[in-house]
Amino acid sequence: MIAYLDLLFFKLAYLLKYGRKRPDHEVEIRRLYNARIGLKRFKKEKNFSVLSYEHDGNFDYDLYKQIQTLGNKGKLASVFAREEHIRFLCRKLEEIVPAIDFVLCHGTRNGAEQKFFLSGLSKPATVLGTEISDNAARFPMTIEWDFHEVKPEWLGAVDVVYSNSWDHSYDPRKLFSAWLSSLRRRGVMVLEWSKQHGGRRLPTIMDPLNLPLEDLLKLLAEIGGAKGFKTVAVLDSLLASGSQRKFVLVQRLD
Repeated sequence: MIAYLDLLFFKLAYLLKYGRKRPDHEVEIRRLYNARIGLKRFKKEKNFSVLSYEHDGNFDYDLYKQIQTLGNKGKLASVFAREEHIRFLCRKLEEIVPAIDFVLCHGTRNGAEQKFFLSGLSKPATVLGTEISDNAARFPMTIEWDFHEVKPEWLGAVDVVYSNSWDHSYDPRKLFSAWLSSLRRRGVMVLEWSKQHGGRRLPTIMDPLNLPLEDLLKLLAEIGGAKGFKTVAVLDSLLASGSQRKFVLVQRLD
């Protein structure tokens, strides 16, 4: 009963705020979470809080994947990355990465980031994207894959790891450790950050992680500082854009 009332309250608050019906996939996401978990709960860790997906004391991975897949399909036409920002990023990356031959983009939905990197880099490169949803193979340069995991052939082999979807993580320590392990020497992990990733709001069911920039930087220092990784730059995506987006660049130095 409590979960049902919470769902009704959530829907009413959304309608009052936006003045329109909540998208069907968002309603279904909330229904699934309420049915399995109940009211939203948060797991507090050092430097971050993440929405809990624990059910009866165990992490409910099937629920997490089902919700991420629903969100992917419900927002399939939406592209967060912007081509002009990726072009700007490519110019900066080519200044600090000796040679960019392999770019790995995580959580790419419809494959837009891969296309932007291909057109933004000055030299040809292999660009691959991962997406947890079962429709990933519909899109060029995309494989179905949970970005918390690392293929053996990626270890120490990637020049650039990029994502604007890191806030979909259920475990950022596992996530960033995995991505950093993919980097070859002098390679760079790029996290695109905006107020959507770290505003004052709490994490959501679809985006379980929400980190202000300063907390993200602390977490990255904790994870990579003793392993030869360093945050080398925090760049405004485009100084003239007014978008308040930033690129956080973490480089493997050893």
